[in-house]
Amino acid sequence: MIQALIKRRLWLWKNRLVPSVFLFFLMPIIAFLLISIPLKNIIRFSISGISYDIWVFPGLIFIIGSFGLYPLIYRELFDLRVHRKVLINIALAPFSKSTLIFGNLLVAILEALAMSFFSIFIYLSIVPISFSIIEFSSLVFFLILYLFIIGNIYILFSITIDAITTMILTSFSFFIFIIFGNGFLIEFSFFPSFIESILKYNPISFSFQNFQRFYSTGFFDLLSILIQVCIIYTLFLLNGFLLKRKLRQ
Repeated sequence: MIQALIKRRLWLWKNRLVPSVFLFFLMPIIAFLLISIPLKNIIRFSISGISYDIWVFPGLIFIIGSFGLYPLIYRELFDLRVHRKVLINIALAPFSKSTLIFGNLLVAILEALAMSFFSIFIYLSIVPISFSIIEFSSLVFFLILYLFIIGNIYILFSITIDAITTMILTSFSFFIFIIFGNGFLIEFSFFPSFIESILKYNPISFSFQNFQRFYSTGFFDLLSILIQVCIIYTLFLLNGFLLKRKLRQ
């Protein structure tokens, strides 16, 4: 099934090549011009003394991955269900609802990773950042972990929400939280102490905090990773159950 979904996505890319390539180029450039450059003039250095344009680099990649993940999940699990009414037919295939969700999520993550890798290449050609193989591998690992969590949340929205207005408002509010509430652009220490405490224990931010900790100290927080795996698995089972009930199959 996953292979069929990948082939289908490649077919869609082939038939929408110009806007797809344009999006790949546009996302990292917008992130750099509208986020990195203006904020660098406000926050010149991180709390640890790192130049802001270097410090913010991983956060921008996480943000771009977040936005790259959304369109496919929206189309496959909201648009095809609510507007085109064809998801119910696709779901009649001899696969479990959990398999359907995992397949769509995996394909969406692969596409988001492709966009993230391209963004890394663009950003490194602009800002002089040196990453070792281990540091780069850890960035990719924690990004994948993060995308599995955020992707399951997108899927939860796409399954449980039926009105397009509600979907737009919910998605917009969630995007604002993703950008500003996970330490991607602004360190938690800049917030009042009680807000900082809440944000630090937000599971969505765990992956990015793990990467920052590993990058600065070399500490690999296995317990935090196990907690995130448990969250992913729980959301995955919940989404499969909710999709089955929603489609009444």
